[in-house]
Amino acid sequence: MFAPTEVIFAPTSRCNLFCAHCRVRRGPEELEPGAAVRFLEGCAEAGVERVGFSGGEPFLRPDFLEAVIRAAVEEGLLFDRLMTNGTWARDGAELRSTLGRIFDAGFDGRVGLSWDLWHGQGAGEAAAFVRACHEASGRRDPVELAWSRSKGDGDLAARFRVLADALGGALTLEGGEPAAIVDAPGAGPGPDAADGEALSVPIVLTPYSAGADEDAWGGAEWFVDDFCEGPGQVLYVHPDGSVAPCCGFANENPELILGRMEEGATALIARAAEKPRVATCYGKGLGRQREEMEAAGFRFPGKTADQCFFCDWLCARERG
Repeated sequence: MFAPTEVIFAPTSRCNLFCAHCRVRRGPEELEPGAAVRFLEGCAEAGVERVGFSGGEPFLRPDFLEAVIRAAVEEGLLFDRLMTNGTWARDGAELRSTLGRIFDAGFDGRVGLSWDLWHGQGAGEAAAFVRACHEASGRRDPVELAWSRSKGDGDLAARFRVLADALGGALTLEGGEPAAIVDAPGAGPGPDAADGEALSVPIVLTPYSAGADEDAWGGAEWFVDDFCEGPGQVLYVHPDGSVAPCCGFANENPELILGRMEEGATALIARAAEKPRVATCYGKGLGRQREEMEAAGFRFPGKTADQCFFCDWLCARERG
């Protein structure tokens, strides 16, 4: 059952970077703040609790972010992530000014900084962005690091230690993997520190997710069906005003588009059950769909542990 708890706005498809792994469709479309605020109000009435921002590069539209953030505060909604590459500002003055506008508008969620080999920022550049967020928010915990894996990653712990050193902090590991950057032992504000005074930069490591046009059938086992709880049950508003039911990269497929923002959240949520691919994702399950295809005699090229790849592949197969 599709029951979204979050709305994610992608205010623009523009970006100052051209990352090889990005599948966002580039174009001139951009969301209008007033229309987005009206949709947001309908989302709140429909039971949506959180707001997030993606792109493109959302910081290329600070006017949009500021308007929607203020509206979300008025509606009593919570904030999730505001994703960014952190390199959009022309200089330090623009960086500090724009971040100040966002935090002053009431944003208190995580700024998700995409820092990896795909985006190409150095540790010094990433550290400067994190420190600017600390200054603008008055806190030392508003940033989360998102690292999308690639073949050239090498020793991730060593890479993150360089960033931790640049921030004057220490890297923590879980299972040998980078987990967070925190205050170095003996250097923090102490156990009685007020909320937000201690350095805290969580690290999220994600695997590369292949698209339907790639040969990604070499998995050792099939994905475990979670009814898309991993990508998340959301209303994802694309820059052209179309709305998808998830934030996975496959969400630009026509089979996953619920309708348009101006139709309102209630109507779009109700329509989810009428869209066969959406109903499969949130009702029957992609895993069950695979089992039914195999029972009917279909033989897949291999296995995949990536449900987003499988969903994208199914959408492409239906069109083709």
